Amino acid sequence: MAVGEDSWSIDLHGEAYTDKVLGCWLGKNAGGTLGTPVEEVWGRDEPFDLDWYPELRSGGLPNDDLEMQLVWLTALSQVGPELRAADLARYWLDHIGYNFDEYGLNKANLRLGLQPPVSGSWNNWFVDCMGCPIRSEVWACVAPGVPRVAARYAYEDAICDHAGGESVWGELFNVAIQSAAFVVDDADTLLDIGLSYVPEGTATARAVLAARRAHAEGLDWLAARRRVLEETPSRVAQYSPINLGFQTIGLLYGRDFGEALCLTVNCGWDTDSSGGSLGSWWGIRAGRSGLPEKWIEPFGTGLSTNESWGGVRHLTDGSAPIPTDVVELTAAIREQAARVLAHHGVPVENGVITVERESLYADDGVRALWARSPWTVAHDLGQLRVDVDYQGSAAARPGGVRELALTVHNPHPDPVVVGVSTLVPDGWRPAVPQTVEVAAAGAASVRLEIGVGGRAAVEQSNVVLVRAQPQGYPTVAPVPVTLAGAQAWRWRTVGGEEWTDLAVDGNALPLAELLSSATGPVELRGWIEATEPTKVRLGVDTTVDTVVRVNGTVLLDYAGPRLIRPSYGVEELVNRVVELRPGFNEVSVTLTVPSGATELAGHTFLSTPDRLRHGIVHLRRTRTPED
Repeated sequence: MAVGEDSWSIDLHGEAYTDKVLGCWLGKNAGGTLGTPVEEVWGRDEPFDLDWYPELRSGGLPNDDLEMQLVWLTALSQVGPELRAADLARYWLDHIGYNFDEYGLNKANLRLGLQPPVSGSWNNWFVDCMGCPIRSEVWACVAPGVPRVAARYAYEDAICDHAGGESVWGELFNVAIQSAAFVVDDADTLLDIGLSYVPEGTATARAVLAARRAHAEGLDWLAARRRVLEETPSRVAQYSPINLGFQTIGLLYGRDFGEALCLTVNCGWDTDSSGGSLGSWWGIRAGRSGLPEKWIEPFGTGLSTNESWGGVRHLTDGSAPIPTDVVELTAAIREQAARVLAHHGVPVENGVITVERESLYADDGVRALWARSPWTVAHDLGQLRVDVDYQGSAAARPGGVRELALTVHNPHPDPVVVGVSTLVPDGWRPAVPQTVEVAAAGAASVRLEIGVGGRAAVEQSNVVLVRAQPQGYPTVAPVPVTLAGAQAWRWRTVGGEEWTDLAVDGNALPLAELLSSATGPVELRGWIEATEPTKVRLGVDTTVDTVVRVNGTVLLDYAGPRLIRPSYGVEELVNRVVELRPGFNEVSVTLTVPSGATELAGHTFLSTPDRLRHGIVHLRRTRTPED
């Protein structure tokens, strides 16, 4: 409630806060339920024309947008308010079965041993997609009216699977609006607050501003939709800037909850995500008491999940079962809100906090998040903090030199001398040991050059231990730096005699380079090692005419040009289940540029053959039979 023109109070034990948290989740459930049946993987030119739920069931339709936040709430309760991205990595692997797009790529990176933010930035085509903007509500609800705090949790969440992408700004935008909506009702003020958390000039900011300008000019929502698409074009339905623009259209043009939901979803693209986020924006503003029964009553207060088939795991059978309905969820959130606010030094008196208007906007602490590198992993060792900069890639190529940049931070009131050395895998060359003096409460930079062994010495996952030991202090544990072994391929022009070795970092094949330099079709050969007969799902997703053979038998044969969507969930046209035999299995890929091709790109994937399609990282692809 307002206590002045520019200040408000929130009583964590009061009816108003409870009402708004309930409104958040019921609104999200409504928007997700409206949008889920019409979600598509590619954007469509024509809008939808929905005015009611296409499909209804008690508890709403299960949706990862909501399910994952139940997991994050468990993480917050178990780890505590100091929760960071490195903590969330554990919950990703323990509880998230989905492997949609960035989810699966992030999880495969985590299984390789990579840590956030590198797990989100490396080998991830989907860093600009909606996977993280859709899961911001939990952070807003535990930091109501304090978006600067909510944004810190949202940032840690986002970098797990979207580091370096537009989607990080999308989650900051959403969480700022949601947290501020506990005290602010005006749509334009909320958008101003949200934009203050987003760097100027980003696609996210441009999409939102395109919708706002169209509205200010008196254009209708269809014209606003066209403006957003023109400003931030993409055919990928989950491209987050477009969807943030569509949410803005719903907020500005919707005269009531139902119309706002329908306008947002009718814009198209990632309909369950944009609908759910708009529903939570509106639900927090209005509270449960302000939402129309027509839209809320059909699915009640229950929470639906896909735990039964493994989309999410161990939600109800663990030591901390999730809430079963939004009433229990609201109670659990209230408990965590008190912990979070106390941890971040927000004054709470008898459960009441006071919020000033100025504090709703981003400050220097939030803007500092914008400058963080998506390639740097921080390790707090007590006596020191060591930041490891992967410098744009987590891969290690055989026979090459792998550079790492360290920043050593000294928390002590006196200068310290730090010895830096490395322990490397067999067959690799360690970096030259160095000694560096670090000023009191200062930092120093160290560059390491590590010699990568030949192909026979490169595994799927390779761990370099970096030891930074301050002289005169207790022994400090070494810092593990995981490097993903480059895939071993060979290539030639079809009909040619000479094969050329090719080291491939991650899933992306360098088709533009190969096909542009070749005089005709190109053939690639790679190998997958198995210790026993193993069924896998092999995907080769390219923009060109492609024939894939495994051990000489045709597995895939399709024509281009075509759009690619390189994830473990690639369409059936470009993936098949195949049984690998023990030993080396040869994968041959023949590529021909078709008439009309405007992009030359391709990716390979290896996943489990079941419905979930977990990325496979343990089968070796880093050497040839001759190594």
